[in-house]
Amino acid sequence: MTDPELSGDVYRLGYRWLIKGPIDVVFDLLSHAQDYPTWWQPCFKSAASDDEVAVGARSHLRVRARLPYELIWDITLVELDRPNVIVVDTNLRLSGRFPMHGPIRYTLTEGPDGVEVVNDQVIVAERRLPRPLRALVQRAFAYNHAWAFQIGGRGLQRAVDRIVAGRPIVVG
Repeated sequence: MTDPELSGDVYRLGYRWLIKGPIDVVFDLLSHAQDYPTWWQPCFKSAASDDEVAVGARSHLRVRARLPYELIWDITLVELDRPNVIVVDTNLRLSGRFPMHGPIRYTLTEGPDGVEVVNDQVIVAERRLPRPLRALVQRAFAYNHAWAFQIGGRGLQRAVDRIVAGRPIVVG
């Protein structure tokens, strides 16, 4: 196995949400990527997925960034351990160029204050950037990731609240 550190720049990103609601509802929302645009607005512009949520299922996502770029994601579900773990393998392109890949893991743990959702990502660029740009790009990705996950956490909580109340999820 090739060390990803040698093939391109590596971006490690993560985020933690605390969501009030049943762990099964949180898991279902996170495992159905095709529904992200209904609750993770304005980040997710479109999503298409295989009908069944199972290992091997594929999704194609278009994601708006806070910074002036778009991410095109092709993901494959590689691990599903209900209701605690979702792992996908990703291939993505920044603004249609600059290919990257790597795993994204969601770990869900139910506790007295709600469901802790931990997102861990290791994204490897297909080619290295010049050294002076690496730190700048890392900060830009971290900024954009934090922005997107703040929005995502609020949207996920609203979606969980609506499902628990027996109401449909609405965009926004």
